[in-house]
Amino acid sequence: MQTSMKRESGNNDFFNFKNLFNILKNFLHNNFIKSTVFIWITAVLFFSTSCNVSDEVCRKEKNSRLKVGFYTAILNSSTGNYTLSTLSIDSLTVNGVDSLGNIMDSVLYNNSKNLSSIKLPLNKFSNESKFIIRFNDSIQDTLTVFHTNYDQYLSFECGIIRNHLIDTVLITNHFVDSVKIEEHNVSTIDAEHLQIFHN
Repeated sequence: MQTSMKRESGNNDFFNFKNLFNILKNFLHNNFIKSTVFIWITAVLFFSTSCNVSDEVCRKEKNSRLKVGFYTAILNSSTGNYTLSTLSIDSLTVNGVDSLGNIMDSVLYNNSKNLSSIKLPLNKFSNESKFIIRFNDSIQDTLTVFHTNYDQYLSFECGIIRNHLIDTVLITNHFVDSVKIEEHNVSTIDAEHLQIFHN
């Protein structure tokens, strides 16, 4: 009697284990399909957002330009202090100058009116950039910028951009009184790098 009781409980354990195995198998099968779908949806969303991010980066400005602002110092007669004021140039023409000192064919600004700032491209393959700036169709000054060039990696899809680090700036003094370096790093960030003063 005792042996038959043991045999019955053994059969029950076997059937319980078989039922548990079937339940586990069905659970894994159902969840495997759900988890596979979840993984595919996650992968698609991840790759589509990463493509959008790199595409947005690629569409951003990739040319580093030197921003130059024009200013004048106005004397306050009552206090004796100078106040910095933005200067609007009536007419401005800017040409690049090559390494031999020849004026380049491309005109960066051609008789442009009422400008208080300009953006100039620095030489990507040399450490010196030179420009002739003609003020009000009559007086001209030569701006020379000595700089170091360096590459900034954007991404595999977008490549690299060439940035610059300003070292020294020289300018003739026909119209211009002086020049000041405000920001040394020239990148795609919109910042004023040079301030040119006229009195």
